[in-house]
Amino acid sequence: MLSYDMESRGRASRYEYLYRCIRHDIAHGVIAPGEKLPSKRALAKHLGVGVITVEAAYTQLVAEGYVRAEERRGYFACKLAPAAQVDYPWSGLRSQGTSASFSHVREGEGEGKWEESAPRAREGSREREGGRCGSATRATSALREAEGAPASAAVPALAANSPHAPARPPASAAPAFSGLAATSLFPYTSWSKAMRRTLADETPASLAEAAGARGSLRLRRAISAYLRECRGMDAPAERIVVAAGSQVLYQLIVQLLGRDRTFAVETPGYPLLEKTYRAQGVCVATVGVDGEGVDMRALRESCADVAHVMPAHQFPTGVVASAARRRDLLNWSRKKTYSTCDNAESSRDDGSASIRGRFIVEDDYDAEFRMTGRPIPPLASIDSAGRVIYLNSFAKSLGAAFRIAYMVLPPQLSDVFNAELGFYSNTVSPLEQLALARFIEQGSYERHVNRMRTQAKRAQDRVACALRESGIGVEVRGLDCGLHFIVLSKGVDAERLMRENDLSRICNALGARVVPLREFASRACYRQRRGAMEREQDGCELGIWSDCYMVNCEHVITLGM
Repeated sequence: MLSYDMESRGRASRYEYLYRCIRHDIAHGVIAPGEKLPSKRALAKHLGVGVITVEAAYTQLVAEGYVRAEERRGYFACKLAPAAQVDYPWSGLRSQGTSASFSHVREGEGEGKWEESAPRAREGSREREGGRCGSATRATSALREAEGAPASAAVPALAANSPHAPARPPASAAPAFSGLAATSLFPYTSWSKAMRRTLADETPASLAEAAGARGSLRLRRAISAYLRECRGMDAPAERIVVAAGSQVLYQLIVQLLGRDRTFAVETPGYPLLEKTYRAQGVCVATVGVDGEGVDMRALRESCADVAHVMPAHQFPTGVVASAARRRDLLNWSRKKTYSTCDNAESSRDDGSASIRGRFIVEDDYDAEFRMTGRPIPPLASIDSAGRVIYLNSFAKSLGAAFRIAYMVLPPQLSDVFNAELGFYSNTVSPLEQLALARFIEQGSYERHVNRMRTQAKRAQDRVACALRESGIGVEVRGLDCGLHFIVLSKGVDAERLMRENDLSRICNALGARVVPLREFASRACYRQRRGAMEREQDGCELGIWSDCYMVNCEHVITLGM
């Protein structure tokens, strides 16, 4: 029986403390892979807590992939790969003190160890009723769902096929990713007050400071506090860079790491991501996504130096990367590589050896909109080796019109940024930066996100209920994990085409947008994966890719339905 001192939890809620203790024991091998966990009722009685507390902890562990749920059998610990040794020039950086406070959860340097220190960042979190940060009440609301559903947003391994595909929509329509809901629900009155106070209070010196390469120090401090409180990240303001949208950050990353690298992007994935990287003159490899996250075998075979991934809620599949896949990704980033693109020119003549090795670009684009349980911890929060570049944007929460995004650089890359890209002027208006800082500090941003999250859940539930009651034979997956979910439709070609038309009709009537996942697939990778699947599995899974559809409910929110 698992035994934990629940009185030692500090300011953490009971379910959060229990979840962290079990996660720690699984990561360290105290709970062996495949070992059955105690039943919820038995563990609750043993620890002297409520069954709902244990259920909430188990649900979060299942969502993150540390535990799997088997119907009528119980909960079992998942197998995690041992943590890889660091084998590149920066292996001694922690002894030098450059990243002593890099994260609240640390991956072990030694083989077979996954070190997790006391999460200082989370212990200081405020617990607001109805808020997003550190509240157990949100997790218990998830328990209305079926107990032990495996990996809440998981989609089966995707294969490629295009039977009777409808005409491809214009490229501008494919993403269904416009931030319309945020724009329509935005509290313009609060924002105008923040802007007026900024105009009245700021000095020429503060405006000039905000125009620096990294952006306003006040805004970066506000972002740092928000990440510490709501994402469990120790991200000092000195390592944050603010820019006018994610595409500007992609360009800065290419300049920072060098154009002699190969960038891997997921497919199906965000269409503009591959185009943006190619426009920067770097080699781009597309790798598939399965039910646990990015396909690690394809990533290794791609010879990529940089992997751009969305582990918390992959777009558009909705897959939440499992704990095992997250560790595989971090292990991959620790391996030394010198692969380059044959026809690419190096972006610098000297100093590039100081940033050799692999990197992960973690795109956390809609982290604020996980509607049940705790937010999925970012890879950056468990990266002790400094190989993860964390990206996020205000486009989904504030609306695309604001065009403000930010990234958190590892300590080493932060120093390189200062030395090589510090001459840039910031691409975001100083007035907007300082107004946004004030907007976050006074709590208006969090209230707005809470309101959006509530409206988004209502919209998703309405659309999902209509689909279930329609009788058209579709399966809804990945609810409450973000602003879109996935619908799976099965059947022979004629039935599938008819079902696709019914799906579009029902969703369009409610204001939701439906896009087949095949519209987000790289054409080259689509053909390559199709051929591979036909050879290896004789076509038995070829329909899965073309049978998945992304349903975006942002317009439903704007209609107030």
